[in-house]
Amino acid sequence: MINIRQFRHFIAVLENGSMLGASKEQNISQPALSKSIASIENYYKVPLFKRLPRGVQPTGFALTLEPHARRILFDVAESQAELATIAAGSSGRISIGTGSSFVGIVSETMQDVNRDFPNVQFTVLTDHAHNLRQALLGNRIDFYVGMANNEFEDGAFDVEILFADRFIGLCSPGHSFEDCDVGPAQLARYEWIFPNLEEPARKALDAYFISNKQVPPRVKITTNAELIMRRFLSGTRYLSVTPSTNIHLAEFQSFGRFYLKGFDFERKVGVVRRTNAMSSPLVEKFIARLSDKIIKSRPGAGQSF
Repeated sequence: MINIRQFRHFIAVLENGSMLGASKEQNISQPALSKSIASIENYYKVPLFKRLPRGVQPTGFALTLEPHARRILFDVAESQAELATIAAGSSGRISIGTGSSFVGIVSETMQDVNRDFPNVQFTVLTDHAHNLRQALLGNRIDFYVGMANNEFEDGAFDVEILFADRFIGLCSPGHSFEDCDVGPAQLARYEWIFPNLEEPARKALDAYFISNKQVPPRVKITTNAELIMRRFLSGTRYLSVTPSTNIHLAEFQSFGRFYLKGFDFERKVGVVRRTNAMSSPLVEKFIARLSDKIIKSRPGAGQSF
């Protein structure tokens, strides 16, 4: 294998045009430098320099290798500088995954961190837990905040549960179900607008009806777009459902609400990381601030819905 030092030797020979000049610049003996260049030639199985009575002449192979060698040396220098600032916790990249319910508080945390660490670079991916889980395993994000029911019991993930909540029904204001406890037999008679629920929640809803000997209701629309939900719920008999924490968000204030009698499924919300993954000091600072904001922002902070 070739090491960084050998690429430095190669560039030095190119720039000096001689083994002697390059060896003096690199502070090694000429035989050692010649051996280093020979190792590169053996690795690529091509001649890099034509030995002349005075100095050397680069071959076409050497001129082809030159930009790659310079890029490698540049990237190594850049990585050293970047890692030094990351180790100090004052710079770096933070790649965040978030469920749609937490976009606002993630954005607020980003603004806070950016004020204190203006050199930070952010990447934000908004999706459902299933897709965020794949992004995390693919090393495309450092962590995500969202539903973590499956991940909590999966050894591939390290989960810090922040809170748990249950689900609440949504309907048009003035609907006959508004503010009522409604059982599965009544709910199954209506068409529903289902949000793009995570797999455990959707399975739990189906199981809720089936266990009560009801055919799951017909789903008219599946969407997480609040505008579509508002338009189709307003003045209609359609029903929907959302985690109870969402009820306190501004975009959900216009909906009526009802309670699904006997539906006790809990959504566990947390910060999810890969097990044993090493995070930079900056990522750790961000997670600590985000977790604190999420916990404090909830009505009745410290209690479970």
